[in-house]
Amino acid sequence: MDEKTRYPKFAYDATKIIVYGGGGLSKMIIESVRVLGVYQIVGIIDDNMQEGEDVLGSPVLGGAEELPKLFEEGVRMAVNSVGGIGNYKVRLKVFHTLADAGFVCPPIVHPTAHVDPSARLEAGVLVLAQSYVSGNARVGMGTLINNSVVISHDCVVGACANFSPGAMIAGDVIIGDFTQVGMNATVNIGVHVGRECLIGNGATIKEDVPDGTRVFAGQVWPPLHTSRERIV
Repeated sequence: MDEKTRYPKFAYDATKIIVYGGGGLSKMIIESVRVLGVYQIVGIIDDNMQEGEDVLGSPVLGGAEELPKLFEEGVRMAVNSVGGIGNYKVRLKVFHTLADAGFVCPPIVHPTAHVDPSARLEAGVLVLAQSYVSGNARVGMGTLINNSVVISHDCVVGACANFSPGAMIAGDVIIGDFTQVGMNATVNIGVHVGRECLIGNGATIKEDVPDGTRVFAGQVWPPLHTSRERIV
């Protein structure tokens, strides 16, 4: 072949991606990746599923032991579909496993979601269908923004936070690392929610929430009484 017409051989294929985790969230992730049209899903990695099973037509390749082989085959991209609801450490562990094996987790944004060009999404962030991330917002590594969530202007979200469908976060809010915000919960403008908090479904947050606080479903924070349950 003529040297001038010979095309280069690259070290890896940036269009190939694996999905780590084959549970319920993976179905939403697979759909998002497919309609995005950027990546080709090679398969699913799941430590609790059998090789040969499939999730929405994507084959289960095995567990984490398959990562070195995939790396050698030129796969470098991965998406973490382990939700970690109630236990963020499970999701965080998957990120460590992927990073240690040499994989990169790009942000995945569903085509029907809108992320303002001035916003910044760190590695592993997932923004699912119909969600909105507004101007100058900052979203930390591995955070999951589920369907129909609003993250308003100038918000700062920590690592591996989790926003359930319909959560509404007003402007200038700070959400700490590993905090979970339930369905249809509302956080008022300028509020600081600490790390490792659990904000229940439909809760309304009007003032700052200390680290490790649990706000129950439907509760208005701060409560009228003085008792505040802490997560042990």
